[in-house]
Amino acid sequence: MRTELRLLAGKTPEDIEAVRHIANNLREWDRKEIFACFWEDDPEELVRRTFFCPEAAWVAYHDGVPAAVIGTLPILPSVWSSFAFGTDDFRNVGLLLTRHTHKFIIPMLKRVAARVECLSIEGHHEAHRWLESFGMVREATHPAKGRSGETFHTYAWRA
Repeated sequence: MRTELRLLAGKTPEDIEAVRHIANNLREWDRKEIFACFWEDDPEELVRRTFFCPEAAWVAYHDGVPAAVIGTLPILPSVWSSFAFGTDDFRNVGLLLTRHTHKFIIPMLKRVAARVECLSIEGHHEAHRWLESFGMVREATHPAKGRSGETFHTYAWRA
């Protein structure tokens, strides 16, 4: 099994197809979480949103197949939002993503952000544990934040 990580350096056809593959094959919890925040269940909208800030996003591949996207983008001058989503192969690239986050993403964010946050849907315990492993804490609970009344939690890290 071979895993690798590639920077989404721009909207190349290869990058778009990699993200499209992931968006069309989301693991169940990622599908629930993401589409609860969209007007409709539209994988192409996820592809478009992923490229809002491509210089801080990466695709993880498992045996040459796109498996997950991880990234972060500025939403205010010193506040960044982080995201990750993937296919059922996420489990095969999770260690790679964790190492990349600890070695590169967190040090980068420490230089540019006073706060990093992300939303996660109630019940996505695997994601909650992963966020906590990076030092993020559950800061707030938002009942009925999702399109169909789903509860979300804000996880945050502050410098």
